[in-house]
Formats: sequence, C-alpha cells, structure tokens
Amino acid sequence: MVVIDAPKKSGVEPVVRPRDVLLQVDGFDIDTQGDYLDPGYGHLLLENISTRNKWAGDPVRLKIWRDGRAQDVVYRLPKAEDAARLVPEAPFDQEPEYLIAGGLVFQPLTKNYLRSWGQDWERRAPFRLAYFRNQDPAPERPAIVILSQVLPDIFNLGYQESRQLVLEKVNGQKVNYLSDLQQALQKPANGFHTLEFMKGDTLQRIVLDAATLEAATKRVLDRYGIGEEHVIISSAK
Repeated sequence: MVVIDAPKKSGVEPVVRPRDVLLQVDGFDIDTQGDYLDPGYGHLLLENISTRNKWAGDPVRLKIWRDGRAQDVVYRLPKAEDAARLVPEAPFDQEPEYLIAGGLVFQPLTKNYLRSWGQDWERRAPFRLAYFRNQDPAPERPAIVILSQVLPDIFNLGYQESRQLVLEKVNGQKVNYLSDLQQALQKPANGFHTLEFMKGDTLQRIVLDAATLEAATKRVLDRYGIGEEHVIISSAK
C-alpha cells in the first residue's frame, strides 16, 4: 500500500513520507488493498490496527519500502485532534442533533453517522460523504450539514427518495451548522425556501412552499411520533 500523504508538523521530521510503501504494521502484513489479517476478525482495514491494544502515545512498528529497500521505523500514535477534522466524532453523552423541515431530515455529518454503515463503513458509506472524513475544516467549510433522509408526506412529494446530500445554501445563506439552517428558514424569498446542494450531487436544488412548511412539519412529526422538530446543541462557530 502506497502512502499518498503524511501529516507535517513544524520542526518535526515525519516518520512516514509520501510514496513510502507500507509493508507491515506491528508485524501484520499489509496487502495491496490496505487490509491485514486479524487473528480474531479476519480481513480488516489497516486503520483498525491503531486501536488494537494501543493508546495515543504508544509506539507502532512499521516496515516500509523506501529508496529501493525495506526499512523498519517506529511511529508514535498521535493524540486525536477531533476539532481539526471536518467530520468530527459525535459526542456519546448527548442526543443526536437534527432538524426536520417539512419531512426533510437534516443532520451534521459526523463519523458516528458514517459508522451507521457497519464495521466496514469506510467502504460501504456513500463515497461522497466518506471522502470528507480526513479533510481539514476551512473558513468556507468548517462543518457539514447533510439531508440524511426524507419522511414522506404530500408536502415533499417528488423529493422522498433524496438522501445523503451535502447542503450548501438555504435562501442564499451559506449553511455549515444546523443553527445556520434554522436561521435561513426564517427568511423565505418570494414565498419559497430554496435549498441548494453541493455541486455534483444527484439533486442540486429543492424548492419548498414557505406558507405551508410549518403545517407540513407538524403533520410529519405527529405521523412519525417525533416529539421535537429539532435538537440543536452545538451552534458555536
């Protein structure tokens, strides 16, 4: 498996470099797909080795191919810097965040959401969402809100199959957090809410009638037994 990129820190020489070929991790052979044979669970992605009897700060023995020969190096597992990731871990001690508008369900994109695709979520989760998991936040995109699913109702007829879409703007306002979405829905334009999604997604735009949105939301909540139309905990930017 070829190393494509390696994190750099000022004043620290990286142990692993781009174009290194990873041969072994802690004695486990790495195949061309980036898998290893776990004695308890069979073929797993190499990312799982970092959590196999290891903690942040522990050394990991690597065998790499560099400069035409095999070399042994020691890599120290770094502390997780969750705040520096575009797709963070979701806290386990609070309710999942969401916002429902006319049956459209919006959520922050988190690693916990991606893990809902099961043990092999890195491969099974939608590629366009999993792609963001190793990206760093930027001023123009510090976080991501997605349309995760649609609870069918006459109000959203035609959009009921839409899901896993990255929300970009609502009524012309950039949306990075659920709180942005909540504020944007207070400002319809010409009687409509216009939702724009990331370029390249299967659906680029949804237009909703602003006058009947509130009634539709209440109807959906009653039908599906949902107590609140939103749970928004973290809105700090």
